[in-house]
Amino acid sequence: MKIFRYVYTGYAWLVGGSIFVIIALIGIAGMSFTTPQKFNHAFKAMLKFMFHAIFIRVKIILPKNFDKSKAYVYMPNHVSLLDSPLMAAFLPQYISALEAKEHFSWPLYGLLAKKYQNIPINRKSVPESLKSVGIAKQKLKSGTSIVVFPEGSRTMTGKIGHFKKLPFHLAQDAGVSIVPIGVSGIFDINHKGTILLYPGKILMKFGEPVDIDHIKNTDVPILMEEIKEQIQSLIEYR
Repeated sequence: MKIFRYVYTGYAWLVGGSIFVIIALIGIAGMSFTTPQKFNHAFKAMLKFMFHAIFIRVKIILPKNFDKSKAYVYMPNHVSLLDSPLMAAFLPQYISALEAKEHFSWPLYGLLAKKYQNIPINRKSVPESLKSVGIAKQKLKSGTSIVVFPEGSRTMTGKIGHFKKLPFHLAQDAGVSIVPIGVSGIFDINHKGTILLYPGKILMKFGEPVDIDHIKNTDVPILMEEIKEQIQSLIEYR
């Protein structure tokens, strides 16, 4: 079994990595001539192909009558290095992401993140973090959804970690609904502390958008616990 995992890991990094490089180059070129919103459909299709090519199947469960025309703050649990491409590929809208500032200095990926109009956030600086949240707020008010991992970093155990307050202040200030997302199965495919990968199935289960009035009128610590419980209820542990 270990030999299979090593062989698969080599295959996934070689094939998946090569496909991602091609996607990044096409994406950077494409979004140099058009907006990421207009390029989004092609970008999602290419990322979905990448997951298919490395034998990772993804199932999406959306609430009935989910309104894709509205702006939301999507809040998924944070498990794997695959989380970012997973969200870009399978969230049902164009989304901008609040993403660690250091990611924007990575070769190729950093330029792609800039072209896709993700928002860098310096988690070590409160003033810079607040500035980034202000940019995200303006995007939400203009109709662009934001995805943010409320834990801030990947889990080491598969269990949900401690939440940060800023994403919840963002939803309150922007006056938009939070959509909790429970991602299941991905911890077995890859998790923090290892580069090993394994083929498998991922389930992304979306909760009902949380009522805006409830978000505005609930203290942040209470709201954090409520959303954490909702995400927890959406995850199917094996």
